[in-house]
Amino acid sequence: MAGLNKNEKSGVTQLLANAIPGGEKMLSELLGKSVSIVVKNVDLMDASEVNSIMPGKNLVAPSVLSDGTGSVVMVVAEAQAALMADLMIGQDGENPPAVLEDLHLSAVSELTGQVVGAIVSGISSQVSKAMLSNPGEVVVKKKIDIKGSVIVVEAQIIIGEFSPGKTAFVFEGKIVNLMKSGPKEAASVDGFVGDMTGGTVKSGGPAAAQKITTSELHHEARTYNGKGENLELLLDVPLQVTVELGRTDKLVREVLELSPGSVIELDKLAGEPVDVLVNQKYIAKGEVVVIDENFGIRITDIVRPADRIPKG
Repeated sequence: MAGLNKNEKSGVTQLLANAIPGGEKMLSELLGKSVSIVVKNVDLMDASEVNSIMPGKNLVAPSVLSDGTGSVVMVVAEAQAALMADLMIGQDGENPPAVLEDLHLSAVSELTGQVVGAIVSGISSQVSKAMLSNPGEVVVKKKIDIKGSVIVVEAQIIIGEFSPGKTAFVFEGKIVNLMKSGPKEAASVDGFVGDMTGGTVKSGGPAAAQKITTSELHHEARTYNGKGENLELLLDVPLQVTVELGRTDKLVREVLELSPGSVIELDKLAGEPVDVLVNQKYIAKGEVVVIDENFGIRITDIVRPADRIPKG
């Protein structure tokens, strides 16, 4: 099967340059360590070739994309997945589990789902196609069961002071053609170092991607009816809205002791407003309502922009 041609590889490179930093940031926040995703190669290939790229046992984390766009599968070498699981449950990563139990798989499932979601969101905003990812069941196995023509991103994940671990992102379905076409608007790839056709490619981190995006938006967005910037440029960018009822901290042993009927006490009083977050940023307060047997939130207060900035 012929791989990506020069223009297609350039388009995919541009997409990844602005999308992968979101995955790095998500990993760093969840693991509490600095994280880099170093891309080694990107190409179009038959799905059967993924097994030779990621030999041995791997953690396989699939995510189905909305509107029949396809799916993204994050494949992580078992040893690296064990390290990620150990850090996720509050350990120091020095003695990762030899076997990934249900607790570890649950922790890594949350991790991979968030990472893939961040990368898909970054790609979605560049191809003008609203896409949401829905994580599937995470398993550890030797053979990766994917069929058809796929785009494979071979990479290493470097977590803090630990040795790099091998990973791959496999894109299949309609998203393949979307990625081959590249960004709808010209995008800089200054965040990448190297040559996708043969050398090591490393993302420049979230700060670089944010600088590129902001610069382009200010350059393109001038006026809307003579007032302010043209918000129409942003209307199709998907955002994740989360309603948070409350929080609490638990030790690993306390989590393991949970069973049906267990009660978890949260840090909020009954009747207290719930928090509304957009892309993990606190923006409003609201009250829970019921609409046709479904829960809903009535917004009661919008947080001033100045108050959304964390105090240093």
